[in-house]
Amino acid sequence: MRKLLWVAAGYAAALLLAHYLLPEGWLLRAAAATLVCGVAALLLLLHPRLRGRVLTAAGLALAAAAVGFLWTWGYTALTVTPAEAFAGEKRTVTVRISGYAEVYDEYACVEARCVDGEVPHVAMLLYDYRGGFGELRPGDIVEMPLKLLSARTYYGEESDYYLSGGVHLRGYTTGAYTVAGRWAHAWLCFPQELARIIKEQALRCFPADVAPLMKALLTGDRRELYADDALYTALGTAGFLHIIAVSGMHVAFLVSMLRLLTGRRRITAFLGVPMIVVFMAMMGFRPSVVRAGVMQILLLLAPLLGEEEDAPTSLAAAGLLILLLNPIAIGSLSFQLSFAAMAGILLVTPRIYGWLVFDEKDAYRLPKGIPGRVLRWLCSAFAASVGAVVFSAPLSALYFGYVPIYSILTNLLCLWAMSTAFLCGYFVCLLGLVWAPLGTVTGWIVGWLPRWAIFVVKRIARLPYAALYTRHDLGKWWLVFVYALFAGTYLLRGKERYRPVIPVCITLSTLALLTFFIEKDLRGQLEVTAVDVGQGQSIVAMTDSATVMIDCGNSGSALNAGDLAAEFLRSSGRDRVDVFVLTHFHSDHVNGVRRLMSRVRVDRLVIAAEYEENVYADEILAACAANGTQVFSVSEDLEFTVGDLTLTVYAPLSHADANEACLLIYGDFGDFEFLVTGDAGSGVEQALIASCDLGDMELLIAGHHGSRTSTSAALLDEITPEVAFISVGAGNDYGHPADVVLQRLAERGIAVYRTDEDGTVSLTVERTDDGKDEKTTIQLQH
Repeated sequence: MRKLLWVAAGYAAALLLAHYLLPEGWLLRAAAATLVCGVAALLLLLHPRLRGRVLTAAGLALAAAAVGFLWTWGYTALTVTPAEAFAGEKRTVTVRISGYAEVYDEYACVEARCVDGEVPHVAMLLYDYRGGFGELRPGDIVEMPLKLLSARTYYGEESDYYLSGGVHLRGYTTGAYTVAGRWAHAWLCFPQELARIIKEQALRCFPADVAPLMKALLTGDRRELYADDALYTALGTAGFLHIIAVSGMHVAFLVSMLRLLTGRRRITAFLGVPMIVVFMAMMGFRPSVVRAGVMQILLLLAPLLGEEEDAPTSLAAAGLLILLLNPIAIGSLSFQLSFAAMAGILLVTPRIYGWLVFDEKDAYRLPKGIPGRVLRWLCSAFAASVGAVVFSAPLSALYFGYVPIYSILTNLLCLWAMSTAFLCGYFVCLLGLVWAPLGTVTGWIVGWLPRWAIFVVKRIARLPYAALYTRHDLGKWWLVFVYALFAGTYLLRGKERYRPVIPVCITLSTLALLTFFIEKDLRGQLEVTAVDVGQGQSIVAMTDSATVMIDCGNSGSALNAGDLAAEFLRSSGRDRVDVFVLTHFHSDHVNGVRRLMSRVRVDRLVIAAEYEENVYADEILAACAANGTQVFSVSEDLEFTVGDLTLTVYAPLSHADANEACLLIYGDFGDFEFLVTGDAGSGVEQALIASCDLGDMELLIAGHHGSRTSTSAALLDEITPEVAFISVGAGNDYGHPADVVLQRLAERGIAVYRTDEDGTVSLTVERTDDGKDEKTTIQLQH
């Protein structure tokens, strides 16, 4: 019996309960209760008749759970709470830089550890909006004037994002900093220096079309890859994004290469252990890499120590090590995905491989020779891909809102190429250091491997129903049904060999059926939706045959507005936008447009003829040219008929600034009308009233996210809306929506729905046979 597995299971279960369910005040009580139960179970083992595997496992798991509850409480009290006491303060802090800064267009960030005598010695994440940090090196001792911030919040919302990654304080520079010296043990930072060299060489040696992907593959640094929205979204949709999330697979590649080169187990272990430690340090000791590194080290050392290679025990040991160092890491997405995938590979992959390779009498069913070896490799790759997906797919659905349908096919076609490119990539970087032209030549040759992967991924991502979007209720319930189906048929098999053919056929047939029902039936209906993108705006209007969008952007959010809007469209069965209107080119209205255009087709884009040029405008127009999107520049009022919806786009009524020069949109669906005013102020609203006969309307999208300068009393009295949507982010820094605006709406009896409180909100209008509106319904999607 693998006792370590039960210890790890009990400990992890306690951390999950402490993290997601139990209030902090209940942790000590839970520790005491589980400890009593665990000790009682272990004491019962003293009786000869009660000894057994089940009681032993229960006792170990309960005792470990008690430790888990107690350590979660202790870790919070010893590290998190003392650091939180300094949040909100402004002070000069002495820190030791832990890695090289990541420099972006508007800011730079760097990891550091506080070595100040007054502030707790914890890991910190520092930001500079003054163009600094570029000259800092790992090991530098720096005195920085900082405004310290809590690590419990992420983009204004309470989150464990930073704490689960080991960061306990954040800080923003408030002035010039001073490099006071170097850490006495700065030589220990050589893995970070090595990672920096590999990043630079990857961009220099490989051709420009594959260099960002190779850099991400070798080091996990995706900054350049993020700029290629088409490729990045295709990797996600095709289920191949894990290849650039440096994880256990990459560690396994390295160890396999070393075994191939040495041919001897002892030499492999002797060289492999330090190589794995250095690799983990290069990758910043991410949970997924640490998990894989610890497992591989234990597997390498086991034969040398006279022990059997036991992957489940190694997995348990790796999990315990990570969670003992930081129990809050249980909430890390990379930790959960990594362990879920590995658990599936250990538990499910061998069974699937057995079903494929051996018959019911355990006789080998594949042909001999080269055909048999090829088939065996395909079966092994297929089984590993399915195993990795089994437990990670629910997490993907929960966190990302979709499950790639063709991920197994993608892995079969591309994994061999990217694994080879990964191993060859380091040699290319080494050759580039020795002689730059040699690195360039070999980089061009190796570059054909990621080119193949890119070619395949982009085409798989374009296949019909490439991903199942689980924001839709049908998608969620189908996923639950599939897992219940396989679990039920497996448990009810009795003593017979499990035959997965029937549940597989049912799964495929119900998936095919689901694709016909997931598209919303909007015959005779109009649905207007304010998608919850945070502090920004994205409005969608759909009829049975057409889709219209107005804006797609946000600010101060961890999620891209384009991804959120695309998930909403895809979960509604829509893969194209007929008319896309951009009110103006401010980031909180357009910074998700390029990402959206990489995931759905846009036929027509409507913009103002005169606009304030910026990087977003240039990128969006370039994407239109690349995708064949027709661009309409509005200098006078323009009308579009899209299905049963008539859309009037009013030309800018003022050019005082970018907000005032925005486009205004009026929608007409029989007896139902709605108005979108972008960020226009009350002066533009007054000009609109004076120049147009608006009449009564049913829906108003409140201007400028509920700012006090918009949604004036004059406009409300003119159009007398019944419902108002306010697209606004929770806890935003602007004070939106303003109390005065909410008061204006309340005084007139207008029903108000806010995305910060109600989530994505939709209004559906159903038209009767005589062309008049019969009813309207409101749907909220928290």
